[in-house]
Amino acid sequence: MKKILLTRMIEDNREDRVYFQEQGFETVEIPLIGLKRHVYPTFGDELKQCEWIFLTSQHAAEFFLEQVKKDGMMQQLHSKKFAVIGTKTANILLNNQLEIFLVAPEPTKKSLFHFWLKHQTKLTSIFYPKSNLADAAWEEILLKQGHTLYTPIIYINFFPAESKQRLRRYLNEEEFAAVYFASPSLWLRFFTIFSELRLEKMPVLYCLGETTQKAIKKMGYDAIVK
Repeated sequence: MKKILLTRMIEDNREDRVYFQEQGFETVEIPLIGLKRHVYPTFGDELKQCEWIFLTSQHAAEFFLEQVKKDGMMQQLHSKKFAVIGTKTANILLNNQLEIFLVAPEPTKKSLFHFWLKHQTKLTSIFYPKSNLADAAWEEILLKQGHTLYTPIIYINFFPAESKQRLRRYLNEEEFAAVYFASPSLWLRFFTIFSELRLEKMPVLYCLGETTQKAIKKMGYDAIVK
C-alpha cells in the first residue's frame, strides 16, 4: 500500500488520517512541530484595552486561555467579542462557557480576516495572540484601515530534535508516495531535511490552503490543495 507522511501534531491528524486512508493511503505520522508557551510581559494590559479577540488556531486558543486563567482574567472575557477560525477553535471557547461572535466561513486565516473586514464598519481594537512564526500580512491591512492591533506572541513553534532524527531515518529507509503539510513551516522543515539527504524523487505533495501551496511553489514544486 502506498504511504503518505502526515506532518502535523498527532492530536491534529484525526480527520486527515481518515481522509487519506479513504483515498487508499497507509498513513505514517511524524510531527514536524513542537509547541511551548511563551510569556508575553504586557499580555494582561493589552487584553484589557481590546474589544475583539482573534484566535486563528486551536493551539492559539489553548495557550491564550492558559495565560488568561493564570492571570485570573477569565471574567473579563465575557465582555469581549471573539472571532475564530473554525469549529475546533470555537469548541475550546464553548467548553469554557465563552460566547463566539464570529466564525470564519472557511477554516483559514484569510477567510476570517476577509469576512470580518467585510462586515466591520467601525474602527475598533483587536487582540490577536499568535505564534512566533505567524505572518503579518493581514495585520498590515488592519492597521492601514485604522484599527488598533495588539499581536502578542504567546507560544513558540519549533522543530523538535527527535522529529528531525525520525524524518531523516524514514526518508532514508522508506519510500513515501506523498506528504501532507498544513503550514509553510512544516513544508520548509521537511524540505530542509529532504535537501540535506540529497534525495532526488520528491513525493506527491498535498497541502492545506493557498498559503502553504504558494510556499511550496516558491521552491519549484507543485502541491495539491486538500
